[in-house]
Amino acid sequence: MNRKLLSFVLVCCLTAIMILPKPGYAITEAEIDRQLEQIQRKEAEAARKRQEAEKQMQLLARQKAQEQKNMQELWRQIEEQGAILNELNRQIEAVTAELRETGKQLEEAEARIVSRDQLLKSRLRLMYTNGFVSYLEVLLGSTSFTDFLDRYEALKAIVSQDKDILEANKRDRDTIAQKKTEIERKLAEVQTLYAESERLKNELVAKEKEKEVLIASIAKQEQELEEFTEEQEQYLRKLAQEKQELYRKKNENKKKAVYTGGKLLWPLPGHYDISSGFGGRTDPINGKKANHTGIDIPAPAGTSIVAAESGTVIIAQYVNGYGNTVVIDHGDIQTWYAHAKKLDVKEGDEVKRGQHIAQVGATGRATGNHLHFEVRKNGTAVNPMSYVK
Repeated sequence: MNRKLLSFVLVCCLTAIMILPKPGYAITEAEIDRQLEQIQRKEAEAARKRQEAEKQMQLLARQKAQEQKNMQELWRQIEEQGAILNELNRQIEAVTAELRETGKQLEEAEARIVSRDQLLKSRLRLMYTNGFVSYLEVLLGSTSFTDFLDRYEALKAIVSQDKDILEANKRDRDTIAQKKTEIERKLAEVQTLYAESERLKNELVAKEKEKEVLIASIAKQEQELEEFTEEQEQYLRKLAQEKQELYRKKNENKKKAVYTGGKLLWPLPGHYDISSGFGGRTDPINGKKANHTGIDIPAPAGTSIVAAESGTVIIAQYVNGYGNTVVIDHGDIQTWYAHAKKLDVKEGDEVKRGQHIAQVGATGRATGNHLHFEVRKNGTAVNPMSYVK
């Protein structure tokens, strides 16, 4: 419990102690009414704070649900980016393999160029060594027409071969340049895509961590609010006990119905199904294990709720978690009627067994229209099925 909440509870408890009658002091009905008014004001303030806390809890629950939905979308995007990265890795491996194969082809092309260059250079060296002879001199040196034709064809073949060598060298050089440019471009494109995808994945992972921190923070706030509302509920029970004692003093000279045992009347005539019994169960709202302090009886909204026994109404207001609630004091026990749509009695009313007191609703922490019915003995919830017909 935080310091602010602890201080609030201590002040309320001290104030409540101060207004209780001292032993041996004959308290007047006017003083009892004044003390009841003080308690009612405190209950109204506590109810206001509980409602604010409940609204905040509902807001946090919606925010948490949305963030969890966002988290699922982030996981989907991270998986998607992972698949993209895997595909880009495959492309990089393919381009790298292609680059290696192209490298071999380039080495072979360069070897061919070197070989051709050596052939041309050897011919130039030979011509330089033996002296330069023009093609015309070769032709004119023919001894016959047949020799002329043979020399012409030979020269033609040499010229053609030289031309082929030069053209082949040009093609290989162009191929080398083109292949290098193409492979480097492909590799650069894939690496750019990979870097961008990796950047996006890192951003998504960072967002995922932010969402985890935010969801943890929301869960912590929810826990603090739950602790606060639990403290408020305990405080409300204490005020109810104080009011119960004051009403007893106020009515001690009046003829008053007191529960002395036997069976209570069923609080919702005509509706006998029980959707959730007394004791341990899974909370239908948060899914956590919890102790159910009463029984839930489903019925349409507006169905009449009746008093299970005659007694004094000590609570008729909104209660944290319970919604609109009526609590009737029967002396040895109390009966609680929660989640009402409308309350038709007020605090201090004397009610008879079977008297209409409220209408079925779904206020407070409820998933549908029903009556939450409790029996409490000495402030502790007991199984209602041991008391009702």
